[in-house]
Amino acid sequence: MLLTGAAFGQATTLWLTPPCLAMLRLCPNEALAQLADFGVRCVVDDDEDCPVPADALCADELLSLRTQCHQILVF
Repeated sequence: MLLTGAAFGQATTLWLTPPCLAMLRLCPNEALAQLADFGVRCVVDDDEDCPVPADALCADELLSLRTQCHQILVF
């Protein structure tokens, strides 16, 4: 779904939350490292260490991102 939206020019951001990052550390996924190549922006909390390329945002920036988006999907 992320790649489909990005392919059609939708600004697409994937927020990697702490539980998601914990799973990534246990089961690395190289496909996530390639999302930026397809126009998907990955973001994490600024105090998190991320195993894939991602922008570290402070709590206010993440809240702003959440309030400005048109759609939120939770997996």
